[in-house]
Amino acid sequence: MKDNFLKSLTKNNLNNNLEQVLGNKNFSEETKNILLSIFYKIENGYDDYKTVKRNTYEKKEYIQKLIKIIDKDCDKISFLKNKDKSKEVVSRENKEIVCYPVETGILYSIAKIQKKNVVVKCFDDSLEKAFSFILNTGNNINIVEPLRDFNGFSWNVSAREIEDINCNLIYQNIIFLVGNKFVDKWVNSYNSLIDYFEIFQTKIEEQYGKKMKQDIISDIMKLSIMIYSKYNDEFRNEVTKKKEEIESLYFDMQDTESYLSKISKQKKQKEKEIRTLDKILNDKELLIDEYEKRNEKLPLEKKIFSVRVLKNTLKEERKQLLLEIDEYNSLMKPREFAKKRDAINQKFEILLCIEHNTEDTLFETIIHLQKNILKCLNKKIKNASDKQELLELLYQYRYYNYSPITVKKAIKDEQKLQKYLEKVGKEIIQKSIDIKLILEITEDTKLNYKIINDIVLSKIISLEDIGIKITNNKENTILTIFDEDIEDAEMKVEKKGLKIRFNKKIKFINV
Repeated sequence: MKDNFLKSLTKNNLNNNLEQVLGNKNFSEETKNILLSIFYKIENGYDDYKTVKRNTYEKKEYIQKLIKIIDKDCDKISFLKNKDKSKEVVSRENKEIVCYPVETGILYSIAKIQKKNVVVKCFDDSLEKAFSFILNTGNNINIVEPLRDFNGFSWNVSAREIEDINCNLIYQNIIFLVGNKFVDKWVNSYNSLIDYFEIFQTKIEEQYGKKMKQDIISDIMKLSIMIYSKYNDEFRNEVTKKKEEIESLYFDMQDTESYLSKISKQKKQKEKEIRTLDKILNDKELLIDEYEKRNEKLPLEKKIFSVRVLKNTLKEERKQLLLEIDEYNSLMKPREFAKKRDAINQKFEILLCIEHNTEDTLFETIIHLQKNILKCLNKKIKNASDKQELLELLYQYRYYNYSPITVKKAIKDEQKLQKYLEKVGKEIIQKSIDIKLILEITEDTKLNYKIINDIVLSKIISLEDIGIKITNNKENTILTIFDEDIEDAEMKVEKKGLKIRFNKKIKFINV
């Protein structure tokens, strides 16, 4: 296995040969053998993963990424023997991993060890922390997916092995909205000067509209806060305090006249303070008096060194006051006031979720986000213009249906989403029939949707490999589904109204 696998790596012209990297590492034989097993399984299963998911890395790019992490970021990998999960370690500083000898767990640790906090520049530092956590965790889970769910023969989603179901679903939603290439650049911080969060919002608005962007961003931010606060008590307290601080400003700004009157008074007070500073700065005696007054109140270690130092301090205070006055002037303009109030309203509405951070509220917000994701998918389907584009959407529709929403349920099994899933399913199936990507099977519209939807949601890796055949016996009419030449499943169908020939195997997809 080892020799054949390493030969395949060489054939692919990988920049970092795994054998060379492992040869330079002081890993145990057990560690090296498990790493080789991981890469062997990825090599065997990745093509199926790429076929099913579509919107992901090329295999060569993915394997190079993993080898680079091991080469640059891992100096020590050791395994635990007992069942104490608290002793697991992923140390970026020491380049050390301590975990159980479970392949998916090792790969998750390898993904985790190279990750720095994602640069997120949004409208509040607390939201930045929370969203950064979602992106980091989602990325790590995403990297494990080819090994976790694909074995080279089949596709089975192992939801119980996913570190955080909610982080994973949100991350997959984000990939769906803006594409894996953009998310990869953002998450791996190729350029920290780029405002990826702003681009993320712009991309959503361009494709799905301003209202949809606002709803999606609001849901993602609320979920980020609710999820991260469950991991981090200090963060939860920070958000609670911030919510209380912004609540007063939020209610003040609802009464425009009263708020602007208050701003006007504050502005006048700042102008008065500037006039006082100007007098002191232009009068030597007043400057000395100020120097003595301030030093009387200060402890020894904080006393002002000289009058010249005080003068510079007063100039800086004056600059700060001018900035505050400029801000007040800006707020008194109707357009700027409305913009500020909208931003405060948005922030308060998001931070308010900390008061209702229950499992039920979290799940309802997840459901609300998924409804919007399905609306976005429906819009993509309506805008699709050719067979290839629609085929890609069929794959995305299938992958999304199998995305876990809880440990026990996939999206397709969630009752609260059935109406939305059915709408999208009917849209994509009818359009696929209209452009002759899929053959119409029966004249009965409802039955046609059910049959075709069941076929699309089969776990045959390649939709293009699916064949179907109608046969008739004394008792039933049977539709058999083939994975190339192998029978995969069968279902009973109504004989009346069938639009395909009996006893002839035909391709399900016609690209």
